Amino acid sequence: MKTILFRAVLAGLCLLALQTGPVFAQALPLQSSGVTRVDGEGLIIATCRRGEGCHCYQSNHSLETLETFAQVSPPEGVTNPVLVRTDDGVFWSRVDGHAVDMTFGGDGLCDPQIFPAEETGLPRNGPWAMTIEGNTLAGCPSQVAAAISGDIGLGRVEERVIDWPRPFSMAPLTADNPTAGPWVNEGGGRWSNTIFNTAGQTGGNASVIMTAQIVSPTEIAVTSTFSMDALAIINNGQICRSTTQASLRYRG
Repeated sequence: MKTILFRAVLAGLCLLALQTGPVFAQALPLQSSGVTRVDGEGLIIATCRRGEGCHCYQSNHSLETLETFAQVSPPEGVTNPVLVRTDDGVFWSRVDGHAVDMTFGGDGLCDPQIFPAEETGLPRNGPWAMTIEGNTLAGCPSQVAAAISGDIGLGRVEERVIDWPRPFSMAPLTADNPTAGPWVNEGGGRWSNTIFNTAGQTGGNASVIMTAQIVSPTEIAVTSTFSMDALAIINNGQICRSTTQASLRYRG
């Protein structure tokens, strides 16, 4: 049943595009001063949620690279600060990963998962949950807009166990969709797929383009955009476009 529901959510993503930029949270309250991290090789990145604690992994990226990603400078006088990502944004912490985990309601364990250099930051195998988070419509006749809005299911959450292939691709996201094309790696953790495209065929043009952006090993932002110009004839020449945003989060 969960597989069927998860498939339904992905089918509903005939429409997806994460356009929000990062919002930067305030740093955690200092639980100690000038903590020096000695976690071995590489900096620790903690993906945290309130009441659930954190998933920690060890990055092979330099401090400068992570600083560019976070768009905020790490605290001065701290060796190996922890980069913390939450639903509200990204920030640096002076305290160690174990203290960060406890702050977010965990049990104080933040033993980092270490990835091979070529796989650092790839999504983890295991249980994932898809949540439909938003939808925007433009240029659609009122009846079509109402039908699309009623079928999106905003806030719906469905789960599925995913084993990501090696070499890595987003293939599991469209494994149940025979119309989907191959996933294209656009670089920077961003992938795209043309679910279908009727350009040039009788009856007008219609397409569904899905993108997936790896945010961290425990989060993927999914966007699907459906567009159709056949409706332009009855809608003052406007192309009907529906864009849906969803998040895929690791639940292990």
